[in-house]
This record gives sequence, structure tokens and C-alpha cells, in this order.
Amino acid sequence: MNTISVYEYKDYKKFITDWIANGPHKGRGLRKQLAEAVGCQTAFITHVLGGDYHFSLEQAESCARWMGLNELDSEFLLLLVMHKRAGSKGLQKIFQKQISQKREEHSVLKKRVNISESLSLEDQSTYYSSWHYAAIHMALLNPALQSLDNLQKYFQLPTASLHSTLEFLTTRGFVKHEQGLYKVLKPVLHLEMSSPLILQHHTQWRLKSIEAIGTRRPENLHYSGVISLSEDDYEWVREKLSQLLKEAVERLQSSPDEKLACLNFDWFQV
Repeated sequence: MNTISVYEYKDYKKFITDWIANGPHKGRGLRKQLAEAVGCQTAFITHVLGGDYHFSLEQAESCARWMGLNELDSEFLLLLVMHKRAGSKGLQKIFQKQISQKREEHSVLKKRVNISESLSLEDQSTYYSSWHYAAIHMALLNPALQSLDNLQKYFQLPTASLHSTLEFLTTRGFVKHEQGLYKVLKPVLHLEMSSPLILQHHTQWRLKSIEAIGTRRPENLHYSGVISLSEDDYEWVREKLSQLLKEAVERLQSSPDEKLACLNFDWFQV
């Protein structure tokens, strides 16, 4: 499966060229297949991808179908084509604005990882008031941590705090308590980016990451760096991180529950 994302690109020709090169046998024979799908000669494909020619919108749509792009990715590819074909700076600016909007929509976490479970506004203020609500919630996915005693040994939290957290998770239907064990019913929750609690949520876990840095555990990974780079490469890194996050979430959905970890992604302009 070709994993190259169209959202990494500002030039549709570069996207198609890289997509072909990333194909089986380094793309051998794919230009001929593309020509057949578009309804032209292979030489025309070469003139488009390596020269000043452009696909028509009809040809671009055929190309998107041949590549197996979904509806949203196809629309983005067509926008890139329209941007390149625009005959004035004013028209280019219009298409560029649409491209930026589409790229921003694509990078929204909830759409990328298909998270559907959300907390009510009333319960958000409790769940995100402290890091240990989410931590205990996720820890209960691990069979080794589903008893009260094991949770107490693992987190070293005051007994009252642990009890109140478990009571909240249980009464809200996120976990259930039976035969002395707490088991998760709803494992995935989502806090909207527009929520006034989002700052608190991110801050709490970044403070926990600072604590983790202090432990100097060799299995942990920490990196901080300030980088000067081009606008294109800034978008490229953002898309790469978004794609990695999507792949990680999809993989971890079926991952055995053995360790409790925290992932903080930070990529921003200074």
C-alpha cells in the first residue's frame, strides 16, 4: 500500500512523481498505466510530470481514481491542480486559501483518528482537573492493574484520591466494578480543541513529561530543538507527524495492555 500523503505537497506533479516512485518495483510501468487511465500517451505524462504541461481537471480526477485516493484526498489533489493552472495571482491566492483550509481540516486530530467518544461538559471539568483521572482510566486496561491494591502500589496516590477517581469513572459508565476488579467500558475519550480545558489538559501532561525527564530512564525518549526551516518543510513535518500519529493510534487499538505511557506531540512556530 502506498503511504505517501497528498497533504504533504504543494505541487501535484511532485506528489504524483513520488507516489509512482514509491510503488512496486520503484514504479516501473506505472506511468504507462497512468497514461491509460487518463486517456493519453505516456509521453504526455512525462511532459506533465517533468515539464510545463498540466493535467486538465478531468485528467486529474481520472488520475486520483487510478491512484485509489478517497474523496477528500481527491478534492485536495484537484485543488493543487487548479492552483497550478490559475492564470492570475489573484486566482492563485483564492486556491491557496482553500488549500490551506483543507490541510488544516485534515490535520485535526479528531478527524484523523476517528475519535467519537466525548465527555459531557459537566464531567469534563472533573476528568481533566487532574492527570490521574486519565492515567487511572487507561491503567485499568492492563489486567495487572485492575485491582485496588495494584493501582495503589503503581500510582502511590492518596487512598481518598484513588477512591474518588474510581467512583467517578464507575458512575459515569467509563469502567465497571465486578468481583473486586475494575474493567474499562469506554477506552477512548476526546476533548475538543475549542474546550476551555484544553490548555489545562496539555499542561498537566507536559508537566508529567518534565518529571519523566528527571528520572533519566533509558527506555524513555525526549527531544527538544529549535529549527529554522522553509514554509514547505514546516508543513511537511506537520503532515509527517500527523500521519505517524494516525498510524500509531490505529496500531495501538489492538495492542496488548501491558504498559502505561504518555505521548506528547509538539510542533509549533516560535
